[in-house]
Amino acid sequence: MSERALSFREYLHLSEMKVALISLAHCVNDTYAAFLATFIPFIKDNLGLSYALASNFNVIVGIFHIVCQPVIGYMCDRIRRPILMIIGPVLCGLGAIMVPNVRSYGVAIFFAGLWGFGSALYHPQGSGGIGYVSKPEHLTRSLTWFNIAGTLGTMFSPLIAVGAVKAMGYNGLFVTLVPALLLAPLIYFSMPFLRDEEFVRDENRKDKGFFKTIGALFVVLYPVWAVSLIRDLLFQCMRFFLPLKIVAQGGALESVGTIVFCLTLGSTLAMIPMGMIAQRFGNKRALQGSMLFGAGILFAATFTTDFSSIVLYILGVSCVYSTLPLTVAIAQTLAPNERSAASSIVMGLSWGFSNILVSPFGKLADAAGVEATFIFMAILPILGMPFFWARSFKN
Repeated sequence: MSERALSFREYLHLSEMKVALISLAHCVNDTYAAFLATFIPFIKDNLGLSYALASNFNVIVGIFHIVCQPVIGYMCDRIRRPILMIIGPVLCGLGAIMVPNVRSYGVAIFFAGLWGFGSALYHPQGSGGIGYVSKPEHLTRSLTWFNIAGTLGTMFSPLIAVGAVKAMGYNGLFVTLVPALLLAPLIYFSMPFLRDEEFVRDENRKDKGFFKTIGALFVVLYPVWAVSLIRDLLFQCMRFFLPLKIVAQGGALESVGTIVFCLTLGSTLAMIPMGMIAQRFGNKRALQGSMLFGAGILFAATFTTDFSSIVLYILGVSCVYSTLPLTVAIAQTLAPNERSAASSIVMGLSWGFSNILVSPFGKLADAAGVEATFIFMAILPILGMPFFWARSFKN
């Protein structure tokens, strides 16, 4: 038995540990994901912003994801060390805790950008790393747990944010940076490499370059990206406007934190049965059916009021957002040697554009009112149906 074969067998034996560690990093990174959604009413009032100006925070975060994630994903497929998943959560957390602590709109935008940059650093290597360290037959399961870990972090994010502010004020948010700082050396010393060295070197020999690689990937993945974009846009808009609607109806900060928590909890729990449904009926049917069913629930929510509407909004968004592991698994299956780059397209690129597209919804809310905006959000999942006829989904 050759030395390389023995090394690779040991590498596979450690795959479960590596999947767990990368998933833990995803949880820590996304612990900061809901800070902006939780504090946006405070930031809006504190800085005297309109809905459109407040939505620009999402725009700057989206720009960093759009510009950085494809480049970072391309790089991650060609490097061995998990450096970016080490420093990404630290920068993400630093930006998130600074946004509500500044008194200038320009400075707040800067730290929102730092938040987006840190998140953009982590996600391509994190998602692609799962594809590289996981056994092929366990890929969908590994990606499901990876995304559940991330959404668990997002779920507890508003509770952590509100708890820190209630206990120590907005300056006390700095204590939430401790997990990211502790995780960095843990990853560095326990998981120094993600991929086999010779495999990386062989791929680099036939490298086509960044633009040709990303262009060729997008030709194949654009239908999956489009569906992912619609899903992420719905989640972002709901997480942005639902707190504003609650506050406008007299809700307190605790109510906002609870609703954002429940929104993410529903999306997290729904991923488990969604994985089972996809295993039985296939990724395409599960993805298509959940989009249509979620749209129906969201339409019902627009015709109800008070607590019932909140429950239906949470159920509808959970149904649609539970498909996140499916789109990533489809993308990595279509691009097995460019897993990080493929993940950056259907996760980072779609997440970035969805952040930017929240701004037009903010202008719509200023012009037509929040209720009309919720009606249009209910239509979003239906707009993804034509993409299921594309060749990538047919194959």
